[in-house]
Amino acid sequence: MSPMTSALISYWQRLPAESPAIRWSNLATLRDEVRAGRRPPDALVTTILGDIDDEIVHAATRAYLEGCATLPAAFHSAAVDAAVEWIRRGLALNRGSVFAALLGTADPGIHERLAAQRLVLSAEEVAVVCRHLPPAPAKPVLVFLREWAELVEGTDDPALSRQRELLAGALDGSSVPAAQLVAA
Repeated sequence: MSPMTSALISYWQRLPAESPAIRWSNLATLRDEVRAGRRPPDALVTTILGDIDDEIVHAATRAYLEGCATLPAAFHSAAVDAAVEWIRRGLALNRGSVFAALLGTADPGIHERLAAQRLVLSAEEVAVVCRHLPPAPAKPVLVFLREWAELVEGTDDPALSRQRELLAGALDGSSVPAAQLVAA
């Protein structure tokens, strides 16, 4: 059995007995250790893949990406590729939160990698992505969302129609006027 499999099994065994508050506390400790360089960013992967709580997975993924940003470019790129694979292969229990954290980087290179994953998400996962948008998302994030909404525009598929509604609602709720998006 791989070390990751063992770590995930252990995490899942504790999950029903640990409240979100305890898991938040554990994540805060782990995040601090990663930021201080006492643990590698990969120490966060078990939480990213194994937890079900939107907020916890989003925060763990952001901490992972922040920790990997301090690594050489090749390692950072590999970490982003791994996170995209967790979405594509359904390895993360909360793919929407992982997607949202990647989207929130406002990095066009990361957005390019995410583009192919837009249609693998369920409507519920798209709702998670939309919930994790800041009140005033960066222009690259808004452009990504607009292109995503256009991609599913006019579909007869109920799931994709729901995605479009969620994305349109997120875009309508943003504080950046649509005219500014055209210039982006």
